Amino acid sequence: MKYLIISDAASMHIYNFIKNSMLGRGYDIYVLRHSVMEIPDEYKRFYAENNIKIFSPGSPVDRHTPWQTAIRFLRKCLFLYKLGHIDVCHIHYASYASCILYKLFRHNFSKMILSFWGTDILNPPKKEIIQQTAILQYADAITCTVEHTKKVFQERFGQKYNDKLFFGRFASGALGFIKEYATTISRQECRENFHIPNWKVCIVCGYNANPAQHQDLILDEFFKLSSKYHNRIHLIIPMQYNRIDNKYTARVKAKAMACGYSYEILEDYVPFERNAELSLATDIYLNLRDTDAFSNVMKEQIYAGSLMVQGRWLVYDELDQINANVIKIDTIEDLHNIIPSIIDKYTIPDEHHLFEPIYEIFSVSAARRSWDKILNAINI
Repeated sequence: MKYLIISDAASMHIYNFIKNSMLGRGYDIYVLRHSVMEIPDEYKRFYAENNIKIFSPGSPVDRHTPWQTAIRFLRKCLFLYKLGHIDVCHIHYASYASCILYKLFRHNFSKMILSFWGTDILNPPKKEIIQQTAILQYADAITCTVEHTKKVFQERFGQKYNDKLFFGRFASGALGFIKEYATTISRQECRENFHIPNWKVCIVCGYNANPAQHQDLILDEFFKLSSKYHNRIHLIIPMQYNRIDNKYTARVKAKAMACGYSYEILEDYVPFERNAELSLATDIYLNLRDTDAFSNVMKEQIYAGSLMVQGRWLVYDELDQINANVIKIDTIEDLHNIIPSIIDKYTIPDEHHLFEPIYEIFSVSAARRSWDKILNAINI
């Protein structure tokens, strides 16, 4: 059975989805990429070892001009033409171009699954909504990742698709490692592996280098704190992924260097094992990006026992339902008020304290069960 995924093989979501939810089902898996970002070596090895066929319409050095974009789209069309009949077309992230491709080749596909991730349902451009609306009628299954995105979908498109609307969970590859390491690696060792001073509270700011993380504005808030907190706080700023704005990255680095706190900016790609150790070493996780549909890093941080400071504009129904350890603030400018109130009474834990309700929803086994239900429902 030919199972075509229209998405990005460089995405950890797709890597995890194939590895944890698709392998072992007997499908011949193809990935038609909508991105020209470099695929991490770990992913490349996995795809090669498991005969996952990847088609890239261009390379990372391609210029993003209208002409180059048109050429890449034509290459995608040629790939689909040569691929011929496809048993399942799975659009992972309902982008404008992916919807257009489906419309052009829909007679080649026996089944279609349309998966909304986050931004594609929470804040899509108008032209994207138009294309999504046009192909919903052809979907055999429609998936959302969490309660909030499902509610937004129903508000926008109505209730008529409820009979084919499912939760398609994304497993976090690091949750299993967090569970294992919590019994084999001490919290002190995890902290030492990230050079966190014994007496300092570790605060992790966001999870990638996208300007929507607002690490620059977060650092502005730390400038406002009394200098007495310089000896109480250690900052970690993850900037390994989504490096789309060099000026933003340079601005964050300059502010981190001038802020007066000990800090580390993470820039090298790391495996899930390393992410697991970081989550177990973290005391406070700052989640203040513009939009988010339950990022894997956030799942990992909550599961590892971190206190999350979250923008109130970000909606996580599941976290509210399970009473996760979260403090909500109305604006980023509130951060300089809330941090001292946390630090002044905070005791750095000596031991790991996992928040098991997260594992029960987003572990590899739980996510695979959600896709079992979807695939069974459409008889594939």
